[in-house]
Amino acid sequence: MSAWRWILFPLGLLYWVITRIRNACYDAGIFSSHEIEGSSICIGNLNVGGSGKSPLTLYLMKAFQSTHTIQVLSRGYGRKTRGHIQLTTAHHAADVGDEPLMYFKQKNPQDEIHVSENRMDAIRILNRDSNHILLLDDAFQHRKVQAGFSILVSDFNAPFFNDFILPIGNLREPRRGAKRADLVLFTKCPSEISADTKKRYTEKAAQLGLSAFFSKIAYAPLQSVNGIPLPKATHALLVTGIANPQPLKNYLEKTFTVSHIEFSDHHEFTAEEIKKIHKKFDTFEATKTIIITTEKDFMRLESSEIYQEIKSYPWFMQPIELSIDHETEFLNSIQAYVRKN
Repeated sequence: MSAWRWILFPLGLLYWVITRIRNACYDAGIFSSHEIEGSSICIGNLNVGGSGKSPLTLYLMKAFQSTHTIQVLSRGYGRKTRGHIQLTTAHHAADVGDEPLMYFKQKNPQDEIHVSENRMDAIRILNRDSNHILLLDDAFQHRKVQAGFSILVSDFNAPFFNDFILPIGNLREPRRGAKRADLVLFTKCPSEISADTKKRYTEKAAQLGLSAFFSKIAYAPLQSVNGIPLPKATHALLVTGIANPQPLKNYLEKTFTVSHIEFSDHHEFTAEEIKKIHKKFDTFEATKTIIITTEKDFMRLESSEIYQEIKSYPWFMQPIELSIDHETEFLNSIQAYVRKN
């Protein structure tokens, strides 16, 4: 832990007190919370930064698309607009945020993707019936609305039960806030987890009344973003603007020699930056080099100005999926809730 975090320890105590009082007021009914009618699932975490909420949202979309109409409601982090927007084919990441746009591109025709900074107002105007499932993306701390089922997402490599409140650690609220969830999904797990480690994580979750599940990232085949066929490349120029690109870099290094150009999470790419990336690419042997970015990052590369820059270079997108241990049990716990509604 850095020295600055310890210097800011008094602020951490103050933040801890404020969040405890806020949650206590909601728990006691002093602050009102709107209970969502019908089936609703909250996907959230306790910490700041990437924990794997977006892959889980996509996973749940696909898991229930064949039987239900899916509605996703997100704040739309990083967008330049305000208010409630239902996504259409006319929208770009700047309008609605990169993650909602990614959901939109994988939805069924009847599904809906919405963004709003005021989730309660947005929910009130949604058309919903018993066949709808509402997924609330990153809404665990948004206590003005109460979902019927909540999934807490926690990075296996930085579990919430080992973390501390901001600014000492990375938690948005005290650990005991996890009690509001119905289960916890530990994400980004290694391929093999010892029985002792899994037992420790499970017991830590059980202390807060939570069932624990474990998932890992599964990488799908690379997809061309501009129709250029995948060559027999040995070198990859990785371009990311996500919270934690290290797992992807580790995966790609099994196949390629990787050079990494890293931007901050949700970075808004400019045409000038793309030109610099291409200038870097031109220093390598072109026939043996490709440019790889994440699916979420590509949502911010689709503007007409930038796409004109990338269409003649071998850009590829790396889709990811979730592989959940005891998947049937995981889905059954959610389906049991959905059937009640």
